Amino acid sequence: MNTFLKQANGAGGAQIYVVTGANRGLGRAISVELSRRATAESPRHILLVGRNQQGLESTAFQSSTGTHAHLYALGSVELTADAGKVAEQVISKLQAIVASLANTPAMLCLVNCAGTISDLSKTVDQYTADEVALYTQVNFVSFASLTSGFLAFCKEMDDGVQRVGVVNISSLLAVKAFANWGLYAALKAARDQYLLVAALENADGGRTRVLNYAPGPLDNDMQADVRAQISDLEQKKIYDDMHRQGKLVKVQDTARVMCELLDKWEFQSGAHVDYYDI
Repeated sequence: MNTFLKQANGAGGAQIYVVTGANRGLGRAISVELSRRATAESPRHILLVGRNQQGLESTAFQSSTGTHAHLYALGSVELTADAGKVAEQVISKLQAIVASLANTPAMLCLVNCAGTISDLSKTVDQYTADEVALYTQVNFVSFASLTSGFLAFCKEMDDGVQRVGVVNISSLLAVKAFANWGLYAALKAARDQYLLVAALENADGGRTRVLNYAPGPLDNDMQADVRAQISDLEQKKIYDDMHRQGKLVKVQDTARVMCELLDKWEFQSGAHVDYYDI
């Protein structure tokens, strides 16, 4: 690991990933897939961040399939808490992982999975100011603060880091409007734009790349909540039909596609890539 030679399937040398929302669903599937791809030449250190410690431990257990993946859990992380302090907590743990390595890591990557759906029974005229403020705190302020802190930390690292990645779990709703999704869609669009600006500010020859990845309509607990809550009858029928016909996207499949994008490292920084684009 004295030199960091680029390989076809990723940067050679240790790779460090921070995955938020890793205690369940897509965050868990991504963590497991990242772990599965670890090799002797490119061992992976994965920091699992989430609110539920037991869920994180379950993710770590499912991810520990080989000797080349190292899992760390940072639980009790509440997105309703002070965003700056949460970011400091995560970056402090990241610093400790970097310091534990014998050499500079070849890759540092933040995968922002944490987030919630809004009340899909409501239309825009029914939102309260408190509801808007809380949803923005959880789904944008925390995301933006951690992204900023992560990029600042990466800039402090020396040139030995070949790749710096930031992934925002986005949505079709970021680029196309549907009824009842006012808060969710607005904040997904804001997250996309935040990374687009970051892409412009970090145009460093491909060393730093950011990705807005839309995973598709997933077969998970969140999608079950969507089907139960949404008051737009046309959308409810579409999702009910997809669920009944087995057409919802499996979290393992979309996690594999996203991790393949990261390993190939060919996507345009700032791009919005949908699962169905691949």
